[in-house]
Amino acid sequence: MNIVSALLLSLFVALLITENYGYGYWMISRPIFAGPLIGLIMGDVKTGLAVGASVELMFMGVLPIGGSVPPNAQIAGVIGTIYAIQSNSPSLGISLALPIGILAQFLIMLAWNINIFIVHKSDKAINSGNTKKIELIHLSGILVFFLVFFIASFLAIYFGSDFVKNINDALPAWVSGGIEIASGLLPAIGMAMLLKMMDFKKYWPFFLIGFILSVYLELNVLAVSLLGLGIAAGIMSISKKDGERLSIEEDDEKEDGLIEKKDLRKVVLRSFFTMSTINYERYMSLGFNYAMIPILRKIYPDEEEYIKALQRHNEFFNCHPYTTNVVLGVATALEEQRAMGKLVTEETIASTKTALMGPLSGIGDSVFKATFMTIFAAIGAGLALNGNILGPIIFIVPNVTLNLLTRYFGVFWGYKFGVKLIVKMKQSDLIQKFVQGATIVGMMVTGSMVVNFVKIQLTATWVSGGKEIILQELLDQIFPSLLPLVITLLFYTALVKKKKAIYWLMIVCFIIGLAGKFFGIL
Repeated sequence: MNIVSALLLSLFVALLITENYGYGYWMISRPIFAGPLIGLIMGDVKTGLAVGASVELMFMGVLPIGGSVPPNAQIAGVIGTIYAIQSNSPSLGISLALPIGILAQFLIMLAWNINIFIVHKSDKAINSGNTKKIELIHLSGILVFFLVFFIASFLAIYFGSDFVKNINDALPAWVSGGIEIASGLLPAIGMAMLLKMMDFKKYWPFFLIGFILSVYLELNVLAVSLLGLGIAAGIMSISKKDGERLSIEEDDEKEDGLIEKKDLRKVVLRSFFTMSTINYERYMSLGFNYAMIPILRKIYPDEEEYIKALQRHNEFFNCHPYTTNVVLGVATALEEQRAMGKLVTEETIASTKTALMGPLSGIGDSVFKATFMTIFAAIGAGLALNGNILGPIIFIVPNVTLNLLTRYFGVFWGYKFGVKLIVKMKQSDLIQKFVQGATIVGMMVTGSMVVNFVKIQLTATWVSGGKEIILQELLDQIFPSLLPLVITLLFYTALVKKKKAIYWLMIVCFIIGLAGKFFGIL
């Protein structure tokens, strides 16, 4: 690839991947969507679909929970797709995706550390109430992520593509075949990560149900997810106590406030940038401040009070980007009450934010990430692997819709109901039931995905009584999809015992693939 093409492609890649932190968390950089997009640009949509779907499955359970920075699926999917198209080898691109993702996590860590310096630069602007400077410093975090991704992408694309192609052309048949087998095993790592995240020990029966439905009834992931939804709803309905319901009562006479709908819309718009300066020290503190500025500037015309408000929102804050907006709405309501002279102290505002982070992060991570995104990614991947362009569309449309709705209603409902909403949810165990229902669906879908996406076939044969016996067919008659199930459960056990086992499991996949092909077993 010439330098101009590499520069242009790197610019697009960096802009695409930056969305994950810089501008909105839209999921457009996830492999299932970004892979076909890169394929379209490079003139090979089919390979983009195949690699994107495979890498998505591989990284299915590898999610950044809390402050963790795991191997990066976005960069792995994009660069893996480029390498696959350049070398004309989808299996090679897929197999390179995980090591690329591991290297990419260091890029994320670099950007997070640079942002610590940026956040400290904002302290002086906050203490002086310099709104424009605060905003400019925060938005510069987008440039940090973009530059880090651009430089790394250019080096990988310009210097790596030809190198990878030459390696692929020189590989012996057993090595290229072994790599292809390994690419079919790698999704088992993603499945195992999901099982670990969703409490397999407690919910394993639902995993087994999903597995059986796909093995013996040959149901696809969509059908299993719909059945799972029905089962979860039925269990929730049966366990519901008589007369139990969630009701949020509004005050009969609500005093006119200082905040208008247009002010809340500004908060919603700014919330898409709350992660632009995410860092290891205060995480999303500056982003939270950035989103609150229109509110604070309006309700505190006194400069001293305005600066105090900025300072109290300059403390540690971390929450899922979608559910952060509920906290923004609640904080807006509390700040408004304080500005109107009500008995709302600075400590009340700070403690409320801290109290909300935990349960709302739980919903965001377990429901939106581990379940909602997983279900549509699995459905989309199933279609994409068959060359159906609807696969990435089925993934992206629900996720973009979820992003918009949770941000909008999070701010408006958080402001309207304040802490009443969270109190009522805790009293009715709604959060716990919601997470439980989502986990049931997620477990069944994961069981189905093991059958549909983890690929390993025994090729060993022998002759007995003049008849050829194929080991895989014999095994399928006893227990279909036994090997994918066993491998996934073994990977899960390894991940439970050792947090960083993911790196060793990657090596194990390649050892199985190469050894199996070399000895003619797989």
